[in-house]
Amino acid sequence: MERHVRFVNRGATLLGVLFTPDDVGRVRDTGLVFLHGWAGYRIGPHQMFTKMARRACAMGFPSLAFDFRGRGDSEGDALKASISTMITDAQRAARTLVEETGVRRVALVGVCSGGEVALGAGATIPECDAMVLWSVPQVAADRSHADRAKRAAILREYWSKLFRAATWRKLVSGALNFGMIGKAIARGGKGEGEESAPDDERIDWRRRFIEFRGEVLYVYGSNDPTTPDCIAHYARLSKEAGRTFKHHVIEGANHSFYSLKWEAEVLDESLRWLDERYPRPADPAPLGSGPVPSRAPA
Repeated sequence: MERHVRFVNRGATLLGVLFTPDDVGRVRDTGLVFLHGWAGYRIGPHQMFTKMARRACAMGFPSLAFDFRGRGDSEGDALKASISTMITDAQRAARTLVEETGVRRVALVGVCSGGEVALGAGATIPECDAMVLWSVPQVAADRSHADRAKRAAILREYWSKLFRAATWRKLVSGALNFGMIGKAIARGGKGEGEESAPDDERIDWRRRFIEFRGEVLYVYGSNDPTTPDCIAHYARLSKEAGRTFKHHVIEGANHSFYSLKWEAEVLDESLRWLDERYPRPADPAPLGSGPVPSRAPA
């Protein structure tokens, strides 16, 4: 079953979709909260959150996908949002999932900036003991090298477009948006307002990472220019935290997994890992299948 839910956090009403399994006898004690990226909303990139939530629900995981403040159908000003406000939204969303479904444990599923939110929120949510993070940027680190790699990839992409007929047709027709191109290059692919807010700078990211005692699965695409830096960074940080570093790299995939093949691998790997971590409830014994009581001697 899918239904809209609304909950309030710091004066803003946030809207989400709650996915609950039909077979109440097979519901797991763990639910999923989906955290979209900076410029996205609750369905995730090319509806990956909706697709995964439906599959997870069929596997017995209640799930909640919601819009952060100022995005999608939630209230608030997107330009006043920050990673810090998104963290408080995620905390409230996890509480809503627990209250609505009665799950005892929560796993956060985040993509890109939503993965940062998960890393900032996980240790502060008592029920959270797992995260699945897709293309999460580095936290508690100097990102300058990864940012330069991302900007270089954007420049290469725009350079390659110079030699495409479609680009010249847009130029002749006046449809080419030079302002958008300039902003993409100048910001290195970051959305407006995505640069760290003062509140974000005060977060002790390393401490929050280490204080989280659950498990984390990292998923990256091999064609994402930030992947090598991110994998090396999280391998080091996980070792420091005493946590096994679990990751999966999808060959040829870009940052947002824009291919049906890549998308399927992301969902399959994420759900396989969750299924192994949170076993299904045992099937109830059929009526009359218990041991036959011994008969007292006559």
